[in-house]
Amino acid sequence: MSHTYKPNTINPAILECNAIPNTRSLQCDMLIMLAINNYLILMKKRMMLKMAAGAAMLALAMTSCSKKDDNTPPPPSPSVQHYLPLTVTDNVSGQVTDSFVFKNNIIQSVYTEPTGNGTYDYRYNFVYGADGRCKKVEYVDIQRNNVQYIDSVVYNNDKITMISWATGNSFKSSVEYTMKNNQAVLMGSKDTITSERFKYVDYTEYTVSGGNLTNKSTVNGSCNMDGSNKNTYVYTYNYFYDNKPNGFQYAFEKNPFLYFYMVTFDEFLEVSLGTGNLAKWIYSSNSNGNTSSNTFEATSTYNTETGFLLTQKFTDGDGDAWNLKYSFRKAD
Repeated sequence: MSHTYKPNTINPAILECNAIPNTRSLQCDMLIMLAINNYLILMKKRMMLKMAAGAAMLALAMTSCSKKDDNTPPPPSPSVQHYLPLTVTDNVSGQVTDSFVFKNNIIQSVYTEPTGNGTYDYRYNFVYGADGRCKKVEYVDIQRNNVQYIDSVVYNNDKITMISWATGNSFKSSVEYTMKNNQAVLMGSKDTITSERFKYVDYTEYTVSGGNLTNKSTVNGSCNMDGSNKNTYVYTYNYFYDNKPNGFQYAFEKNPFLYFYMVTFDEFLEVSLGTGNLAKWIYSSNSNGNTSSNTFEATSTYNTETGFLLTQKFTDGDGDAWNLKYSFRKAD
């Protein structure tokens, strides 16, 4: 409801009272007081309306500012618990065949070849340079307390050269790997090498897809300089994976060289690089036109708490290829 106030309008009742000279009756006084009271009530209502409007605008401004200035960070995401490989056990003998030692989630050593009484015959020692990269791996005879073999690592842009020798022996062998995203894509060279009496080619090509090795192909070829006595050998491995979490994945993410050395170079382990575990592989060969193939399939069980591989048995048409049990520990 609106109220209109006209300051120049005089109440007729007041005029009527003033029209009686020298007379101020009680009725006139009451009319005058009533008019003044109505005026005050009207002004009070106007003031309250103005105050209410001002309060509403102030509340709106405060709400707007509070929304604009609300820089409260979102709650942190729950941390993910990472794991590292601890042991690999032969399910047939019940012996722990391999034991991994990490420090600050970086691989330090791998114990292997159990003696049967809880100790091991050999140990891989990973030695690091000032830049944090592995510069050599020592193969130690624990019982004799000496280094038997050394694999030295030379980095050159996208190339890694492995130089290997037995201690006390001056002969050294070397092989070069071409790397991409910390993984080998080629071992050796596809170029033909020529010597005095013959020429040859020798290389292995690796295909990584979806974070895992899916194909490995090795080609060996040789012939005399005149092209006679030609021999060609091609060996191919195709790998397939399950959709379960891989307990080795975090260790390989923190230690790319560990996968390269233990799986690619030394072929000490047959485990996956990324998500999923090895479920099947198909091996095929072509030796001078004579072909053969074999399929290995896994029967696996998984840890109910972590989902990681617990046991795995690979079999082909001739029987078991291996039967292993895996354990993992929480990362540092």
